[in-house]
Amino acid sequence: MITANKNKTLYEILFHQSTIMLDVFMILASVVFMAAMANITIPASYIAAMEKMFHIPLWPVPITMQTFGVFIVTFFFGSRKGLIAMAAYALAGLLGFGVFAGHKSGVDVFLKASEGFKLAPSGGYIIGFLLMAFLVGIMIEKGYGRTGKSILLCMLVGEIVLYTIGLPWLWIALGKISWLQVLKFGLVPFIIGDTLKALLAAALFPYMWKGAEKIGK
Repeated sequence: MITANKNKTLYEILFHQSTIMLDVFMILASVVFMAAMANITIPASYIAAMEKMFHIPLWPVPITMQTFGVFIVTFFFGSRKGLIAMAAYALAGLLGFGVFAGHKSGVDVFLKASEGFKLAPSGGYIIGFLLMAFLVGIMIEKGYGRTGKSILLCMLVGEIVLYTIGLPWLWIALGKISWLQVLKFGLVPFIIGDTLKALLAAALFPYMWKGAEKIGK
């Protein structure tokens, strides 16, 4: 069973015959799931401690469980449906549903209309979710992400893709400040959290595969 399912996503293992209605339902469910993950935020006490310890203001990008949510959705769907799910999530926010961090929504999360449509700090990361889901999804479809080491590799690739888009966007949004400051605001505060998420995924995701294979028999 493991060999037969090597290049399948969790979705394909669980649902041998998907339908359009099932696809739509599961993608909408992933939007709700992402909204929940976006609003699981780091406690204020931790933020204050981090700011004091490293002299780093943990703004303007909120620290949430969004990236972990993206990985779960991507491991479940793979590349194409994972990309569609992330696009649906972004679209839901643009249409006014409070699915982004802090229950925010609308164009202002991407472009500040009140400031001449200046780029908003978090927008690049949300756009990065789309490419992150697609590329990591391809890795899943090629058989990666089954073991702890392979899962860590998938997450590393995903994070690199995310920051490759998010950091230049943040650089523009903050008025083209120095790159050292961009890293201070948009990368350093997330390193500990990203590392913990990666370790959690490496411990949890293999059991997700085993559980799906048992259910999908």
